[in-house]
Amino acid sequence: MLSDTDIKQQIEDRKNNPTEGIYIDPFEEKYLTPVGYDFRVGLKGFSWKNKREIDIEKDKEIEIEPNDTVVIETLESVSLSKEVGATIHAMVSKAVLYGLSHISTTIDPGWTGKLLISVSNYRDSSVVLRFRDSFCTVCFHKMESESKVPLGRPADRDDIWGSLLEISRQEKKKKEKENVRRNILIISLIMIVFFCGAFVSLKNPDLGSALAAFIALISPVVYDRLKSK
Repeated sequence: MLSDTDIKQQIEDRKNNPTEGIYIDPFEEKYLTPVGYDFRVGLKGFSWKNKREIDIEKDKEIEIEPNDTVVIETLESVSLSKEVGATIHAMVSKAVLYGLSHISTTIDPGWTGKLLISVSNYRDSSVVLRFRDSFCTVCFHKMESESKVPLGRPADRDDIWGSLLEISRQEKKKKEKENVRRNILIISLIMIVFFCGAFVSLKNPDLGSALAAFIALISPVVYDRLKSK
């Protein structure tokens, strides 16, 4: 694992040779840690709970609702040589104080681009991360030998972002269809109950009145159950 001194040396190495070392843009020394670099909230995000893309730069923040998982693009781009890999870790200040967490992932040697980080909120209240807030730490590792396996993935993971938006669109369509079917079912049940009640009232007014009172009592419960499914 590289120390802050090692990381600064790797950045200098990149300036002298574009195939060596580490490149971070934008780089500010105050975000160096003893064993890594704190990456910040970038331009855009995505909420799985609300199935929508978020313009963080415009809103100046991203709100993470309870039990929501958001995807945040980092402000920084990073470029690694074939001899350097990295791992992404949650910050203790965010995990302990705010209840935010994410699964640690890796950055392959030779990677160039921004990062997509999933962050989950396990609290019972919303948490807000501001644009340019640091929210995860990247630790760099020197390989014993140069990696040979080609990455085969586009920079900035535009492929994942496109798939993310497409999945959310499909899930929205599915939910809309389910809502239409549910509403049709509710209306059908109401019509059946209405006509049955009217028929019973014509035959037996007392029984019809009792039935109407019973229906009035249970209708809100049945409606809420159907609506919530």
